[in-house]
Amino acid sequence: MKIERIRLSNFRDLKDIDWIFPSGPTLIINRDINDQKLLDDLLMKLFYEQESQLLEKQKDNAAAEVWISEDNHHFVVRYENIQIDGQITQQFTFLDGNGYKVNLPEKMTIGEYLFQARLQAFLQGGRITWPEKDSQDNLFLRINNLSQGGDEDFSLTKVRASLIGAQKRVKDQRESMELVKAEYDALRNEWEDAHRQQEANRLLLIEIKNLQENEAILTEKIALTQKIHQRLECLAQNSDYRELRQLQDKICRMEERQQRLDEGLRAISSDGAVDWEIIENFREECMEWACLQKDVRNFTAEIEARIKLIEQTQRLLLSSGYQGYREDEEQQLRRVMEERDSARDRLDKLILLREELDERKLEYEEEITKLSKLIVMSDVTEDAINRITRKEKQLNRWQSYKICNITDQLLTKPLKIKSINERLSAHLLDYYQRYHVANYREFTSRLEEYQQQQRQVENLKKRIEELQEKVNKEPKLLRIIDSRNEIIKLALSKVQAADFSEWLNGWLAYQQMKKHRSEETDQLNKDLEQKLDLEKKLAICAEGMSENLKNWGIPLGDREEVLSAILNVAGQLQERDEVKEEVAKYLEIFVKKLGNRDLERLSRILEPLAELEREQRLSNQERLAEMSSWEKERVEILQHLEELNTRLQGEEQAASLSVLEKRIEVKKRQWIAYEDLRHALNDAQAILDLSWQEWQTKYEKNLSEEKQWIYEHFFSPKGKYTENETVVKRNYFSYRLALAQLALPITTEVPLFFSVGKISEGDQTFWTDAAKYLNKLGLGRQVFLNTEDPLLAEILLDQGWSPFSFAQD
Repeated sequence: MKIERIRLSNFRDLKDIDWIFPSGPTLIINRDINDQKLLDDLLMKLFYEQESQLLEKQKDNAAAEVWISEDNHHFVVRYENIQIDGQITQQFTFLDGNGYKVNLPEKMTIGEYLFQARLQAFLQGGRITWPEKDSQDNLFLRINNLSQGGDEDFSLTKVRASLIGAQKRVKDQRESMELVKAEYDALRNEWEDAHRQQEANRLLLIEIKNLQENEAILTEKIALTQKIHQRLECLAQNSDYRELRQLQDKICRMEERQQRLDEGLRAISSDGAVDWEIIENFREECMEWACLQKDVRNFTAEIEARIKLIEQTQRLLLSSGYQGYREDEEQQLRRVMEERDSARDRLDKLILLREELDERKLEYEEEITKLSKLIVMSDVTEDAINRITRKEKQLNRWQSYKICNITDQLLTKPLKIKSINERLSAHLLDYYQRYHVANYREFTSRLEEYQQQQRQVENLKKRIEELQEKVNKEPKLLRIIDSRNEIIKLALSKVQAADFSEWLNGWLAYQQMKKHRSEETDQLNKDLEQKLDLEKKLAICAEGMSENLKNWGIPLGDREEVLSAILNVAGQLQERDEVKEEVAKYLEIFVKKLGNRDLERLSRILEPLAELEREQRLSNQERLAEMSSWEKERVEILQHLEELNTRLQGEEQAASLSVLEKRIEVKKRQWIAYEDLRHALNDAQAILDLSWQEWQTKYEKNLSEEKQWIYEHFFSPKGKYTENETVVKRNYFSYRLALAQLALPITTEVPLFFSVGKISEGDQTFWTDAAKYLNKLGLGRQVFLNTEDPLLAEILLDQGWSPFSFAQD
């Protein structure tokens, strides 16, 4: 399912837009993060919240339309405000490609109809917003939440901590405990205040340093801009500077050429064998003949060189070994190498898994041995536990009441029967002897030990089965590696390449040679046609020259020599005259344009000219406004620096954190001394653990594997990741996109709307790798990335992303 077009009319917030989206991953650039949120909310209401008043706060004639297509099916979703009887009413229509209204089943939304995905799945897998706060701590917390429970906003650790805190508070009933707790809290608050003050001072120092650096940068920018402004004023006063430099260079080159021609003519004129009268009479005819001969020679040399080059290129193509390859051979070979490398990486990991499997098997045998020692507790049923507990309570109550003891004494001796206390004790003793324990405390402790050991054995067994399943994949991976290596080896051997890099260089060179050969062949045909035309004209001209020399009375045997001399001298004279005229013409133009200006002085000011012309794109008013803004900002920074320094000097010294921590530790040990076992919330703790284990059993494995696949395939271990925070971002991205994949059906075509705010310059490599995954995902789903950051937009455009285009209705 593909969103082809979105059109909004008369919207107050997003205003009028009419976007047409390309087929591949699409980049949407908004002014700020609020525009991203507005667009996300708009799409959510269009697809999943038809009952909401989408256009309630918009203009009376507001409208929103979305065009969707799938194969040959087309749909249009339209909301518009219409006026009926003086009242503005919102109208919703859902049409197919033929303009017929689509009737949805009851309680079904458009998103469920189009994408076969409910709202919760769409929120998890179709709409992802990168956190505005992407610090290491925040992302690490979200990663823990995702890996533990599948919800990045729900922390299992925090819930458990809350339960533990509740258990402690239930048991803390002694007055001494309350006193110790109060003292501990007071010390903790004092420590937190001291820590906050210390952190605030540290942040103040960082802020002061940053402001000082910004002030220095602004000062430098102002000075540089002033210099550029002065140079631009000079350029504006001398807008013809580039033309003057070009004229000067051209005049110098022509004067050098004229000097060489004069020297050649002086050498010829010293030879008395040259008849200058004949030269002057036949100058025009000789010049035409000379030009034609020169053109023919040039074409002949050029054609011969081009023929040699084409023949050489053909030989290289035939000997390259790439003959017969398909045009997409490079992509095919790359895919084979990726499959081989992926299988090899997975095979390397199996070595560690096999070692872990052996360790787990040994550990499993040890735990089974421990469990066998407690096997007698396997016969304990829930009824038996309740019966023993009930008897134990009866015995304790009977022993605690004085009247019961007196009754036992009065009835036991006269009637010569066992007392109730003895009978209850004997009954309990039978149970305890059956389970090899001495009393109720030992019975409950041993039962809990048995249950814990049983859970440990079951967890080990499950882990062994998982590891064995992964290790069993080794033969399949070996077959993949061998088959792919054979394909690569065959491809390299055909062209005698040592590795793929050498093969690829040869392939690119082969393609370039084919293109060059085709271009040279086309040009050769054109040159041959032009040469043929010139040779015809040359024959006609030569016949006319020979006839003229005959009329002049020159013998036939001397005509060739005379023609050669005339041609040589006349050609040089003509060339010298032409150069002389051009020098005079350009010199007059140059002197007229230059006037009384000093070109060398202008060169020192305006060069390099290309850099200065790039600066002309910004107008003087904008540059002056920018300088004024910088100066204002610099003054504000200086004022802020003064305030921060005054504030830093006025801060009181906080108490020593180490002393407070020692006192807190003493109180904490006293507090912990009052604590006992946490019974009050055992039921809640058990329910939480059961729910967590159920989630882990069903989803944790798939989420972990999907996350690891994304991490390994799209974040290169050779990338420039040197900071822990960048590693955390890679892990968070992998987990979040893995959850997005698993939340949706396998055959889903839900578009992915990925929103990102500002990114830092240090994250360019991370976002480049992230774009690779989104590109891959875009092969099966439509992917939109909505951002306000021009740096991220530039990265995505380099990765082949396409921005939306405006409709030309």
